[in-house]
Amino acid sequence: MNTEALRDCWLMFQREYGCSVDRMLCNPRLRAEYVAAARGICECDDEQSILWSTVNLRKKKTLPSLLK
Repeated sequence: MNTEALRDCWLMFQREYGCSVDRMLCNPRLRAEYVAAARGICECDDEQSILWSTVNLRKKKTLPSLLK
């Protein structure tokens, strides 16, 4: 898993949808769109790995909660 690419993917997704990681995880449509985007960028095809890695980035405070 390329975590730097995953972080960049999340930032692009967040700019487009203006949502938090938690909101994305709880919304099936947003989650599917995020995972589809991340699969092409992060060198990982496993949905669970993508989502857990995103949560771990948030827990480590390497992702902003919301862009202003």
